[in-house]
Amino acid sequence: MNDGTLHATPRWREVALEQIRFVGLRLRREALVAAAVVGIVTLIIAVDIARGSAETWFDSDEWIGIAFFSFLFPFAVWRREKRFGPAFLWTLPVDRRHLALTRVLAGWVWLMTALAFFMAWQHVLAILSRVAGAEIVPPIAIIGATAMYLLGSALVLGLRHPLRWLLGTAGVFFLLGTLNEALGRTTSGQSRMFSSSEVLRWLVYGPYGIDTLLSSGRFHTAMSDATTVWRAHPQLAWATTVILWLLISFAALWAAASRHREQR
Repeated sequence: MNDGTLHATPRWREVALEQIRFVGLRLRREALVAAAVVGIVTLIIAVDIARGSAETWFDSDEWIGIAFFSFLFPFAVWRREKRFGPAFLWTLPVDRRHLALTRVLAGWVWLMTALAFFMAWQHVLAILSRVAGAEIVPPIAIIGATAMYLLGSALVLGLRHPLRWLLGTAGVFFLLGTLNEALGRTTSGQSRMFSSSEVLRWLVYGPYGIDTLLSSGRFHTAMSDATTVWRAHPQLAWATTVILWLLISFAALWAAASRHREQR
């Protein structure tokens, strides 16, 4: 009679390393596209450096593009993966919720790798350009990028059709904003209730809004609409905003991953 061998449940470290390797292989096409774009931009900047006109490439440390990229990165991480129902990912001998969180961690590792490369690339070009006071994306921007990545992961992991929800929500806010402007023109001079567009503006540009989160390297300009205390202590305001958004991101991600927990 043959004796069957029972393998022990994989350890968390082994699962994490395997997911990092697997996600890296899945992102090869995106990496090739990004490398091609970086190569083209590098060539354009090199030409401007040779002409002595590279100042415009390093006159701002705005990094809204990084935040947008970080938010959409989970769509690439989970591309072609069936998040709900039977799928190969869920057949592994690991708790489904822990496996989902491990996949999110693997995506974050590759996102941080990409951001580290981008910052190093930008720093080298800034040195070669010899632009006085060149402004580049600060390393502290990684915190805000992490929060946006976690929010994007919660969206992708928690909803069956995240892209539909994202486009639908954006469309609703756009229509409400347009309607609010139309009503504002017809009721000029009259008091109006707190509109949805104002709520959205507070969420983006308020003292605890996304603009403050994404303005990691510009404490003094990010708090123009904050209270007197926050104006006096902008670093404290930014730290409060970061903690708030990270807590929201982790809570949303945990809630999304909990949809995949094992049913016992």
